[in-house]
Amino acid sequence: MAPVITLLTDYGVESTYPAQMKGVILQRCPQAVIVDVSHGVPPHDVRTAAFMLASAAPAFPEGTIHAAVVDPQVGSQRRILAAEAGGFIYLAPDNGLLTVVTHGGLLQASGAGPVRIISVENGSFFRKEVSSTFHGRDIFAPVAAAIAGGVKIDDLGPPVADIERFDLPMPEQEGSLINGRVLYVDTFGNLTTNISGAMLARCDGGRLEVRVLGAVIRGLSRAYSDVPAGAMLAYVGSAGLLEIGVNRQSAATRLGAGVDTPVSVSLPA
Repeated sequence: MAPVITLLTDYGVESTYPAQMKGVILQRCPQAVIVDVSHGVPPHDVRTAAFMLASAAPAFPEGTIHAAVVDPQVGSQRRILAAEAGGFIYLAPDNGLLTVVTHGGLLQASGAGPVRIISVENGSFFRKEVSSTFHGRDIFAPVAAAIAGGVKIDDLGPPVADIERFDLPMPEQEGSLINGRVLYVDTFGNLTTNISGAMLARCDGGRLEVRVLGAVIRGLSRAYSDVPAGAMLAYVGSAGLLEIGVNRQSAATRLGAGVDTPVSVSLPA
C-alpha cells in the first residue's frame, strides 16, 4: 500500500501554504497519498488541534504519518518532534500539540505500546533553504516524505524524554456524580466532553442527567433525530465521548459554552 501522509494546520483553506507542503512531499515521495485532515484549525489554537489530531488519527491505516503544524513559535528554539504512538507516526512542534495522542489515553486504543519521541534535528532531510516562518513546507513536509520513503525516526535526531504538554483535564467520579469539561467545539457547535461513553455504559442511559451551564438534559439520545429541531440532547459521539448538541442548531451558541466549560452527569441510583 502507498504511504499515507495527513496534514493538519491552521493555514486556512484560502491559503496556498497547504499546497506548497503537498508539492514538497510529492517531489520527494511521488507515491505518497496525502489527506487533508483540516486546514481550518483556529489560528494558533494548539489545544483544538491536539484534539482534532487525536480524534482523526484512528480512522487511518496503521503506519500513517500525521503531520500537524499549528506553530505560533515557528522560527524560535522550540523543537520539532517525531513520535511513534498507537501505531502511527506524528510530526508536530513541541508546543503541546501531541498532548492527547501521547498522554491521557482519552482517545488512544488500549495496548497500543509505549510512545517513542525523537527531536527532529537532522538537517539533511530538510529543504536546502529553510525559511524561518514556514517550517511546514521546509521541514515538516520533507521529513514526512522521508519517513514515507522508509527513513526511521531514529535517523532524524536524538530521543527525548520530556515534551511540552498542556493540562489535559480528566473526568472525576464521586459516587453517582461525574464531573468533566468540554474539550472541543466542532463547526456545528456541538460540545465534546472528556467523559467517555465507557463511564456511562454500565447505567441506564435513559435515566441519567447531564447538566451544563444551568441546562439539564435527561437521558442519552442515539442521534440528533431523536429530538425535535431546536431541542438539546446528550449522546455518545463518534470519538466515544459524551457530547452535547442541539438538533439543527449550535449548543455552543445556545449555552454560551466553550472549551473548559464544566459538565456534570448524575447517574441513576
